[in-house]
Amino acid sequence: MVFVSHGGIEPYPGGLPVYLGPKGNEVYFSELPVDAYYNSKNGDIDDPSGVQVKAFLTFKITDANGTVIKEWTEPAHSLNSNFATIIWALWDATSATLTDTGGTAISINGASGGAWAVTAPSGNTSYGILIGSGATAGGTPSPSLDNLVAQIPQGTSSGQIEYGAVSVSSVSGSGQTTSFTISRSFTNVSGATLTVTEIGLAVYMTGFAMTNVSTHSTVTSDYFLIAYDIPSSAISVQNGQTLTITYTFSVTT
Repeated sequence: MVFVSHGGIEPYPGGLPVYLGPKGNEVYFSELPVDAYYNSKNGDIDDPSGVQVKAFLTFKITDANGTVIKEWTEPAHSLNSNFATIIWALWDATSATLTDTGGTAISINGASGGAWAVTAPSGNTSYGILIGSGATAGGTPSPSLDNLVAQIPQGTSSGQIEYGAVSVSSVSGSGQTTSFTISRSFTNVSGATLTVTEIGLAVYMTGFAMTNVSTHSTVTSDYFLIAYDIPSSAISVQNGQTLTITYTFSVTT
């Protein structure tokens, strides 16, 4: 697609685009929908990316009395290849292969009934929001990672942290945006500061006619990492503090 400017035919945004068409001013630039002249190098004024799924991570650190020490939000770079593969299998009603959190290849059938949940109870470290210390803060997440590099275990001993229950909010709408949240709190009573450098979101999956690709045996339930994030900086959780992590997923039309 080309745009016509006062100086002749050229790709947008060089010059001042005025009209499009072989016979002159048949279609004015101002009449075009925004996605027709989207240029990813431009600012938000030309950006139609509001029509998409977005994810944000909110981190909140509180002390033993519940006083907020620090709270901030940053973009999530979350959803990985497992997530995309699940959606494809469901929408195409076909079979696909995922890698579970143990590194095993599992076949699922999107045409068969099943469920996937993130609502892990307290103390459960197999699914829901998970945290670890094995990444380099500010790094780029791998889309094919099937588990955290070094997950922080559940407990009250050295190097451990207490995992709260995962909560999922109701879907809410505001203007053109529909959203929901997934939250989990982690309390450090290990006696020393713990450092968080990676966050994952794993699902507990049942059904979908799952089978082990290698052994061809039936799998009734399994765990799959569907999102993985590396925070912009390492998060220090001191002894007695609680870290609450909230994923916000939204769709804007």
